[in-house]
Amino acid sequence: EKVVEELHSIFGDDKDRPETHRDLQGMKYLEAVIKETLRIYPTVPFFSRNVNEDIEYEGIILPKNATLQVFVYGLHRNPDVFPDPERFDPERFTQENQRNRHPYAYLPFSAGPRNCI
Repeated sequence: EKVVEELHSIFGDDKDRPETHRDLQGMKYLEAVIKETLRIYPTVPFFSRNVNEDIEYEGIILPKNATLQVFVYGLHRNPDVFPDPERFDPERFTQENQRNRHPYAYLPFSAGPRNCI
C-alpha cells in the first residue's frame, strides 16, 4: 500500500510515462521494500572468502589459505541487528534506521572488491 502511494505521489495519474532517474531516486520506500526482501530471501545464502595471511580473531587463529564461509541467511537474521528478524519490516531500511548499522551487517550481494558473489 505504501509503495502504491509513493508511486502515485511520483507519477500522479500519468501511468504511461517512462520513469526518469529522478523518479527512481525518489522511490525510497520501494527501495526499502526491495532491501527487506533481499534481507529475508538473500540471492545467495552464503559466500566464500580465502584467508590471505594468518589472522588472529578473538583468540582464534585463521590460517593462511583457509576458506571462510559467510552465512548471509543467518547474518540477516541476527536479532541484535534486526530485531524480530522473521518479521517483514521495510522500515529497517529507512535512512534513519540504517544510520548506526554496521555496513557489513547487510550483504545481499557479498562485500569487498569483487562483491557481486
